[in-house]
Amino acid sequence: MAGCTNLSVINIGTPGCDIKRDLKREVSFSDLKLTSVTLMTAPAFFESTLRKETKMLNTKDYNAMSLAQPTNFKAMLNSGQFLWGTGCRIPHPEAARIIAATPFHFCFLDAEHAPLNATLLVSLVRTIQYQSNGCMVPFVRIPRCSPELYNYVLGAGAGGVVMPHIQNAKQAEELVRLCRFPPMGDRSFPPAALIGEQQNRTPIGQSTYDVWDSHVAVFCQIEDLEGLENVEEICRVPGVDGLFIGTGDLRMCMKLSHGSLDGDEPVYLAALKKIRDAAKANNLPIMGFGISPAALQLRIDMGWNAFIIHGDIDAICTSATDSLQTYTNAAYGRNGHQDGGKNGESLVSGTRSLDDVACRLSNVTMTAKSSMQPRSHQSP
Repeated sequence: MAGCTNLSVINIGTPGCDIKRDLKREVSFSDLKLTSVTLMTAPAFFESTLRKETKMLNTKDYNAMSLAQPTNFKAMLNSGQFLWGTGCRIPHPEAARIIAATPFHFCFLDAEHAPLNATLLVSLVRTIQYQSNGCMVPFVRIPRCSPELYNYVLGAGAGGVVMPHIQNAKQAEELVRLCRFPPMGDRSFPPAALIGEQQNRTPIGQSTYDVWDSHVAVFCQIEDLEGLENVEEICRVPGVDGLFIGTGDLRMCMKLSHGSLDGDEPVYLAALKKIRDAAKANNLPIMGFGISPAALQLRIDMGWNAFIIHGDIDAICTSATDSLQTYTNAAYGRNGHQDGGKNGESLVSGTRSLDDVACRLSNVTMTAKSSMQPRSHQSP
């Protein structure tokens, strides 16, 4: 996956630190290439500087009056600006705490494909919300077979939810009812979700239920032939706030390049255009995986404005490969041979050249990436 420009390790709290000087180059999302970001101190200052450099939307401008309440993700999505997301697949709050220090607008938590029980999922949502100080919106994918999770994550402060494999208007209506309070939906009163006067603060004339209903973005994931066929009626369902396109499952349904997430086949491009036209006619944003800078441009042309471009697992694999390559090059030269070594011995394997090592690590990274791609029963 992709992300932002590779940054040097910066301790912003160090006297004399000049962030513009210490960046390896001007921070920009134009090339969308992330290895890793280390925020040693003052992540809020780092984020504000990055947003100034990239003219990125500031999530803090959309916060509710308490972090216990959801950020207005719906308004962010309708701001006319691109939103950039990361993903947290490692099922542990410590992973979420680290992700929360990165400068993305939202974090994708996938309860469809990751082993996230209710308690852990609520913990991840709250960790993202509080450890980012409201700078990152928790966005959660929950399968239809676990409807109770919707009330849990919304009560914990998630700013958006998406249900995979929405195939018709009836299913979209059921999703809306799970997420909205009466009269629009059937969401139950959540006792003790908000505690005390500070957590219950709201704008004059609004209740906390008004904030929940007006801030939380409800997405339908389109990734089946039936969903594609019915996308216009899905978009017209009141309370649906956006579409999430699962290109992997959609392409498999079309019998196109098993396991692929992008392509240029006419039937596939026609499907994306149909979804774009339906969303545009109903003023709905479109979200999905950015995949690569080349694929990103097609997605922008197809009306997408929110992109998941990074994830914790891919970042670890990419950073490991880049770090080993950088340091072995520095120590032993680009040919990978140890000075004075016998028979061309190299640092890493003793018998293999650096090219061999780089190839081996590249295979590890590609294996990790392929593990995040869809299987026949998964999405995207």
